[in-house]
Amino acid sequence: MQNIRLIEVSEKEHVTQFLNLPKVIYATDKNWIRPLDKDIESVFDPSKNSFHTHGIITRWIAMCGATCVGKVAAFVNFRTSSTFKQPTGGMGFFECINSQEVAFKLFDTCQNWLKQYQIEAMDGPINFGENNAWWGLVVDGYEPPLYRNNYNPPYYKQFFENYGFQKYFEQYYYTFDFKSGLAPRYYEFGKRLAQRDEFQCKNVDLSNIEKYAGDFREVYNCGWKTHDNFKAMTIKRAISLFKTMKPVIDRDLIWFLYHQSKPIGFIIMIPELNRLLRNFRDGKFGLIEKLQLKIGLTMKMCKVAYGSVIGFVPEFQNKGLEALLFYRIHQKLVPTGKYETLKIGWAGDFNPRVVNLYRKLGFKLVQTAVTYRYLFNPMMPFERAPIIH
Repeated sequence: MQNIRLIEVSEKEHVTQFLNLPKVIYATDKNWIRPLDKDIESVFDPSKNSFHTHGIITRWIAMCGATCVGKVAAFVNFRTSSTFKQPTGGMGFFECINSQEVAFKLFDTCQNWLKQYQIEAMDGPINFGENNAWWGLVVDGYEPPLYRNNYNPPYYKQFFENYGFQKYFEQYYYTFDFKSGLAPRYYEFGKRLAQRDEFQCKNVDLSNIEKYAGDFREVYNCGWKTHDNFKAMTIKRAISLFKTMKPVIDRDLIWFLYHQSKPIGFIIMIPELNRLLRNFRDGKFGLIEKLQLKIGLTMKMCKVAYGSVIGFVPEFQNKGLEALLFYRIHQKLVPTGKYETLKIGWAGDFNPRVVNLYRKLGFKLVQTAVTYRYLFNPMMPFERAPIIH
């Protein structure tokens, strides 16, 4: 392929090409669900993405003549980039026709841009934001994507690995049948725990979002501090996350666990919106689409819940308390028939306790994704993500 030009996205026309390229890539793929344009664009909008206060991002489209044939973004989170042995940036929002030449030009552009900021490695494909969105390359189980999750053709894997990206960690996605319920052992254990007064399970109260955002932050900062590259969450960020979710929150899907009134765990779930969004027109979210979504949620047309995160403070980990949460969820949801299936995304292979937990609870592994890392100096030793013990 000749005369491939990389253009930095700076004009409205470029943005349109950036957003519309996937329509070409997935024209014959029935599993693909187009993301909402607003969800993609919010990543690049400093007024909507707080990572702009401590990072920088840019993006490009690859053009062959008048045709867009690829796109990508590169970014640096200055709070975390130097916490690795090699200062590390990120790349994501990669899409490309089936041409290794185009893919390598996109990767080269990211690498050269990142080097300006003394970056020596890049992870990808990842998000310029929280890792519960747009994170990882699907390598097995090409199911319809979950809301704000990546999806890609199988040939992307060869592009990344042929270029020299190496597997930093694997990400596992699970499904759970509410009607079948927990494995019997865990159901009975959860039932016994529910009879103990020292533990209290509560749904989120939408009239007091700030309180539950604070409880979420307390558990998150305590429970995730051993994770690679961890940075504590501010109360401002926690409240922002909950307010962002508020329009689609079903209080039956967000549960907090307390021990003698102190928050010790949570599970955050929302309706799996892609089940409702897949018929929206070209990624738009105007008045008609908002009405369609509201009707779908009100009429309980979405039978799938999406569990984006579950966690406990360290002193209450490995005690089986997840059985209590899922027992309460089962007791609440099954009689109503509101939801039939729970989709979980994602558990990293660097956290074997969580991976084993889902297996023991009876969850089914349905998809694997990979977060890759590319070292700019091939002579440097490569290390995978450290295991959480």
